[in-house]
Amino acid sequence: MEGYGCMEVVYDKSSEELSSSVLEALEELFELPQETKMKNVNPKPAHGYMGRLSVLPIHEGLGIEYATDREACEEFTKLMWPEGNPHFCEVVHSYAVMVAQLQKLVVRMLLESYGIRTDKYDAHSDSTTYLMRLLKYRRSKGETNLGFKGHTDKSFVSILHQNQVNGLEVRLNDGEWVYYQPSSSSSFAVIAGDVIMAWSNDRIKSCYHRVMVEGEEVRYAVGLFSFLTAIVEAPEELVDEDHPLLYKPFYNQDLLDFYVKNNSQNKGDTNMVKAYCGTSML
Repeated sequence: MEGYGCMEVVYDKSSEELSSSVLEALEELFELPQETKMKNVNPKPAHGYMGRLSVLPIHEGLGIEYATDREACEEFTKLMWPEGNPHFCEVVHSYAVMVAQLQKLVVRMLLESYGIRTDKYDAHSDSTTYLMRLLKYRRSKGETNLGFKGHTDKSFVSILHQNQVNGLEVRLNDGEWVYYQPSSSSSFAVIAGDVIMAWSNDRIKSCYHRVMVEGEEVRYAVGLFSFLTAIVEAPEELVDEDHPLLYKPFYNQDLLDFYVKNNSQNKGDTNMVKAYCGTSML
Protein backbone atom coordinates (compact mmCIF):
# COMPACT_ATOMS: atom_id res chain seq x y z
CA MET A 1 0.00 0.00 0.00
CA GLU A 2 2.84 2.42 0.76
CA GLY A 3 4.35 2.07 -2.69
CA TYR A 4 1.32 2.70 -4.89
CA GLY A 5 -1.63 3.48 -2.63
CA CYS A 6 -3.38 0.35 -3.86
CA MET A 7 -3.02 -3.40 -3.99
CA GLU A 8 -4.79 -6.49 -5.26
CA VAL A 9 -6.23 -8.97 -2.80
CA VAL A 10 -7.41 -12.46 -3.74
CA TYR A 11 -9.91 -13.23 -1.02
CA ASP A 12 -10.50 -16.91 -0.30
CA LYS A 13 -13.85 -16.23 1.34
CA SER A 14 -15.13 -14.76 -1.91
CA SER A 15 -17.10 -17.64 -3.35
CA GLU A 16 -17.44 -17.84 -7.10
CA GLU A 17 -21.20 -18.00 -6.66
CA LEU A 18 -21.48 -14.78 -4.62
CA SER A 19 -19.08 -12.85 -6.86
CA SER A 20 -21.07 -13.92 -9.91
CA SER A 21 -24.42 -13.25 -8.23
CA VAL A 22 -23.62 -9.66 -7.28
CA LEU A 23 -22.63 -8.82 -10.86
CA GLU A 24 -25.83 -10.44 -12.13
CA ALA A 25 -27.75 -8.36 -9.59
CA LEU A 26 -26.19 -5.22 -11.08
CA GLU A 27 -27.46 -6.17 -14.52
CA GLU A 28 -30.97 -6.58 -13.13
CA LEU A 29 -30.76 -3.26 -11.28
CA PHE A 30 -29.63 -1.20 -14.25
CA GLU A 31 -32.42 -2.59 -16.43
CA LEU A 32 -34.90 -0.64 -14.31
CA PRO A 33 -36.45 2.52 -15.78
CA GLN A 34 -34.51 5.74 -15.42
CA GLU A 35 -37.21 7.32 -13.27
CA THR A 36 -36.97 4.42 -10.82
CA LYS A 37 -33.20 4.62 -10.45
CA MET A 38 -33.43 8.38 -9.91
CA LYS A 39 -35.35 7.72 -6.69
CA ASN A 40 -32.00 6.78 -5.14
CA VAL A 41 -31.42 10.23 -3.62
CA ASN A 42 -28.87 11.10 -0.95
CA PRO A 43 -27.68 14.59 0.07
CA LYS A 44 -24.14 13.36 0.58
CA PRO A 45 -21.87 13.65 -2.49
CA ALA A 46 -21.71 10.52 -4.71
CA HIS A 47 -23.96 8.60 -2.31
CA GLY A 48 -27.08 8.48 -4.49
CA TYR A 49 -27.88 8.03 -8.17
CA MET A 50 -25.48 9.49 -10.73
CA GLY A 51 -26.07 9.15 -14.43
CA ARG A 52 -26.38 10.78 -17.82
CA LEU A 53 -24.03 13.61 -16.88
CA SER A 54 -22.67 15.57 -19.82
CA VAL A 55 -19.12 15.23 -18.49
CA LEU A 56 -19.52 11.48 -17.77
CA PRO A 57 -22.00 10.21 -20.37
CA ILE A 58 -21.10 6.51 -20.14
CA HIS A 59 -21.15 6.31 -16.33
CA GLU A 60 -24.12 5.35 -14.21
CA GLY A 61 -24.14 4.55 -10.51
CA LEU A 62 -26.36 4.03 -7.48
CA GLY A 63 -25.52 3.93 -3.80
CA ILE A 64 -26.54 2.03 -0.68
CA GLU A 65 -25.38 3.81 2.46
CA TYR A 66 -24.78 1.55 5.50
CA ALA A 67 -24.87 -1.44 3.15
CA THR A 68 -23.70 -3.86 5.85
CA ASP A 69 -26.99 -3.25 7.67
CA ARG A 70 -29.73 -5.46 6.28
CA GLU A 71 -32.33 -2.76 6.87
CA ALA A 72 -30.49 -0.39 4.52
CA CYS A 73 -30.42 -3.01 1.77
CA GLU A 74 -34.10 -3.74 2.34
CA GLU A 75 -35.00 -0.05 2.06
CA PHE A 76 -33.00 0.32 -1.15
CA THR A 77 -34.58 -2.82 -2.63
CA LYS A 78 -38.08 -1.64 -1.76
CA LEU A 79 -37.32 1.72 -3.37
CA MET A 80 -36.28 0.00 -6.60
CA TRP A 81 -38.84 -2.82 -6.51
CA PRO A 82 -41.93 -1.84 -4.46
CA GLU A 83 -43.28 -5.34 -5.05
CA GLY A 84 -40.13 -6.78 -3.47
CA ASN A 85 -36.98 -8.53 -4.68
CA PRO A 86 -35.65 -10.66 -1.80
CA HIS A 87 -32.95 -12.31 -3.93
CA PHE A 88 -31.38 -8.97 -4.86
CA CYS A 89 -31.50 -7.80 -1.25
CA GLU A 90 -29.87 -10.98 0.03
CA VAL A 91 -27.11 -10.91 -2.57
CA VAL A 92 -26.05 -7.28 -2.10
CA HIS A 93 -26.21 -7.50 1.69
CA SER A 94 -24.20 -10.73 1.81
CA TYR A 95 -21.66 -9.23 -0.54
CA ALA A 96 -21.36 -6.05 1.55
CA VAL A 97 -20.79 -8.05 4.72
CA MET A 98 -18.15 -10.20 3.03
CA VAL A 99 -16.20 -7.25 1.64
CA ALA A 100 -16.48 -5.37 4.94
CA GLN A 101 -14.78 -8.35 6.56
CA LEU A 102 -12.01 -8.04 3.99
CA GLN A 103 -11.69 -4.32 4.76
CA LYS A 104 -11.36 -5.07 8.47
CA LEU A 105 -8.69 -7.66 7.76
CA VAL A 106 -6.71 -5.16 5.67
CA VAL A 107 -6.94 -2.51 8.40
CA ARG A 108 -5.88 -4.95 11.11
CA MET A 109 -2.85 -5.99 9.06
CA LEU A 110 -1.91 -2.33 8.53
CA LEU A 111 -2.15 -1.54 12.23
CA GLU A 112 -0.06 -4.56 13.12
CA SER A 113 2.57 -3.67 10.52
CA TYR A 114 2.94 -0.21 12.10
CA GLY A 115 3.08 -1.57 15.63
CA ILE A 116 -0.15 0.14 16.63
CA ARG A 117 -1.94 -1.19 19.72
CA THR A 118 -4.65 -3.72 18.91
CA ASP A 119 -7.21 -1.94 21.10
CA LYS A 120 -7.12 0.91 18.59
CA TYR A 121 -8.37 -1.52 15.95
CA ASP A 122 -11.60 -2.07 17.86
CA ALA A 123 -12.19 1.68 18.15
CA HIS A 124 -11.49 2.08 14.44
CA SER A 125 -13.81 -0.76 13.49
CA ASP A 126 -16.62 0.59 15.67
CA SER A 127 -16.48 3.97 13.93
CA THR A 128 -16.48 2.58 10.37
CA THR A 129 -19.49 2.86 8.08
CA TYR A 130 -19.82 1.56 4.54
CA LEU A 131 -21.20 2.91 1.29
CA MET A 132 -21.79 0.47 -1.56
CA ARG A 133 -21.64 1.92 -5.07
CA LEU A 134 -23.20 -0.11 -7.89
CA LEU A 135 -21.63 0.95 -11.17
CA LYS A 136 -22.22 0.55 -14.89
CA TYR A 137 -20.24 1.85 -17.86
CA ARG A 138 -21.86 1.48 -21.27
CA ARG A 139 -19.99 2.88 -24.24
CA SER A 140 -21.41 3.09 -27.76
CA LYS A 141 -19.28 3.36 -30.87
CA GLY A 142 -17.82 6.82 -31.22
CA GLU A 143 -18.48 7.82 -27.61
CA THR A 144 -15.78 8.93 -25.20
CA ASN A 145 -13.99 6.14 -23.39
CA LEU A 146 -13.73 8.18 -20.18
CA GLY A 147 -15.86 6.36 -17.62
CA PHE A 148 -14.81 8.45 -14.64
CA LYS A 149 -12.28 11.25 -14.45
CA GLY A 150 -9.08 11.02 -12.42
CA HIS A 151 -9.58 11.50 -8.69
CA THR A 152 -8.72 10.32 -5.22
CA ASP A 153 -11.43 8.88 -2.98
CA LYS A 154 -12.50 10.74 0.14
CA SER A 155 -12.87 7.45 2.00
CA PHE A 156 -10.52 5.53 4.28
CA VAL A 157 -10.18 2.69 1.80
CA SER A 158 -12.25 1.60 -1.20
CA ILE A 159 -12.55 -2.02 -2.32
CA LEU A 160 -13.58 -2.62 -5.93
CA HIS A 161 -14.70 -5.73 -7.79
CA GLN A 162 -15.58 -5.91 -11.49
CA ASN A 163 -16.81 -8.13 -14.28
CA GLN A 164 -14.54 -9.26 -17.12
CA VAL A 165 -14.38 -5.79 -18.71
CA ASN A 166 -11.32 -3.88 -17.54
CA GLY A 167 -11.33 -0.13 -17.10
CA LEU A 168 -9.74 0.86 -13.80
CA GLU A 169 -6.45 2.72 -14.24
CA VAL A 170 -4.12 3.95 -11.50
CA ARG A 171 -1.51 6.65 -11.87
CA LEU A 172 2.00 5.80 -10.74
CA ASN A 173 4.36 8.23 -9.04
CA ASP A 174 6.04 9.02 -12.37
CA GLY A 175 2.69 10.01 -13.91
CA GLU A 176 2.24 6.84 -15.97
CA TRP A 177 -1.24 5.33 -16.11
CA VAL A 178 -1.49 1.54 -15.79
CA TYR A 179 -4.50 -0.73 -16.27
CA TYR A 180 -5.62 -2.88 -13.38
CA GLN A 181 -6.12 -6.43 -14.63
CA PRO A 182 -7.54 -8.77 -11.96
CA SER A 183 -5.66 -12.02 -11.64
CA SER A 184 -8.81 -14.00 -10.83
CA SER A 185 -12.56 -13.68 -10.40
CA SER A 186 -11.95 -13.52 -6.63
CA SER A 187 -9.68 -10.49 -6.95
CA PHE A 188 -10.39 -7.15 -5.33
CA ALA A 189 -8.65 -3.83 -5.83
CA VAL A 190 -7.97 -2.14 -2.49
CA ILE A 191 -7.53 1.61 -2.99
CA ALA A 192 -6.24 4.05 -0.39
CA GLY A 193 -8.36 7.15 0.08
CA ASP A 194 -7.49 10.61 1.35
CA VAL A 195 -8.58 9.71 4.88
CA ILE A 196 -6.09 6.87 5.29
CA MET A 197 -3.38 9.17 3.92
CA ALA A 198 -4.06 11.68 6.69
CA TRP A 199 -4.48 8.95 9.31
CA SER A 200 -1.15 7.34 8.31
CA ASN A 201 0.62 10.72 8.36
CA ASP A 202 1.48 10.30 4.68
CA ARG A 203 3.00 6.82 5.08
CA ILE A 204 0.27 5.66 2.68
CA LYS A 205 -0.56 8.02 -0.19
CA SER A 206 -4.07 8.13 -1.62
CA CYS A 207 -4.35 6.48 -5.02
CA TYR A 208 -5.15 8.71 -8.00
CA HIS A 209 -7.27 6.63 -10.38
CA ARG A 210 -9.80 6.80 -13.19
CA VAL A 211 -11.94 4.55 -15.40
CA MET A 212 -11.23 4.23 -19.14
CA VAL A 213 -13.43 1.81 -21.08
CA GLU A 214 -12.37 0.38 -24.42
CA GLY A 215 -14.78 -1.39 -26.74
CA GLU A 216 -18.54 -1.57 -26.43
CA GLU A 217 -18.97 -4.38 -23.91
CA VAL A 218 -20.73 -3.23 -20.73
CA ARG A 219 -18.53 -2.89 -17.67
CA TYR A 220 -20.08 -3.57 -14.26
CA ALA A 221 -18.30 -2.90 -11.00
CA VAL A 222 -19.19 -2.69 -7.33
CA GLY A 223 -17.29 -0.68 -4.75
CA LEU A 224 -17.44 -0.71 -0.97
CA PHE A 225 -16.19 2.58 0.48
CA SER A 226 -15.36 2.85 4.19
CA PHE A 227 -15.80 6.10 6.11
CA LEU A 228 -15.04 7.02 9.72
CA THR A 229 -17.51 8.64 12.11
CA ALA A 230 -14.93 9.24 14.86
CA ILE A 231 -12.38 12.02 14.63
CA VAL A 232 -9.52 11.19 12.25
CA GLU A 233 -6.01 11.74 13.58
CA ALA A 234 -2.66 10.05 13.15
CA PRO A 235 -1.84 7.46 15.85
CA GLU A 236 1.04 8.45 18.11
CA GLU A 237 3.03 5.53 16.72
CA LEU A 238 3.15 7.26 13.33
CA VAL A 239 4.37 10.64 14.56
CA ASP A 240 7.98 11.25 15.60
CA GLU A 241 10.95 13.49 14.92
CA ASP A 242 11.46 11.99 11.47
CA HIS A 243 7.72 12.05 10.74
CA PRO A 244 6.25 15.28 12.12
CA LEU A 245 2.48 15.62 12.23
CA LEU A 246 1.20 16.65 8.79
CA TYR A 247 -2.57 16.85 9.39
CA LYS A 248 -4.81 18.38 12.00
CA PRO A 249 -7.60 16.16 13.41
CA PHE A 250 -10.79 16.26 11.33
CA TYR A 251 -14.04 14.48 10.65
CA ASN A 252 -14.54 12.47 7.47
CA GLN A 253 -17.92 14.07 6.75
CA ASP A 254 -16.44 17.55 7.09
CA LEU A 255 -13.86 16.63 4.47
CA LEU A 256 -16.65 15.55 2.11
CA ASP A 257 -18.45 18.84 2.70
CA PHE A 258 -15.25 20.79 2.04
CA TYR A 259 -14.73 18.86 -1.18
CA VAL A 260 -18.22 19.70 -2.44
CA LYS A 261 -17.83 23.39 -1.65
CA ASN A 262 -14.36 23.76 -3.17
CA ASN A 263 -14.08 21.19 -5.96
CA SER A 264 -14.35 22.18 -9.62
CA GLN A 265 -13.46 20.81 -13.03
CA ASN A 266 -10.00 22.39 -12.96
CA LYS A 267 -9.09 21.02 -9.53
CA GLY A 268 -8.86 17.38 -10.47
CA ASP A 269 -5.28 17.09 -9.26
CA THR A 270 -5.76 19.12 -6.09
CA ASN A 271 -5.26 17.12 -2.91
CA MET A 272 -8.26 18.31 -0.97
CA VAL A 273 -7.30 16.81 2.39
CA LYS A 274 -4.03 18.76 2.50
CA ALA A 275 -5.89 21.92 1.60
CA TYR A 276 -8.50 21.18 4.26
CA CYS A 277 -6.47 20.12 7.28
CA GLY A 278 -2.76 20.09 6.45
CA THR A 279 -0.66 21.44 9.32
CA SER A 280 0.90 23.91 6.89
CA MET A 281 -2.43 25.74 7.16
CA LEU A 282 -1.78 26.50 10.85
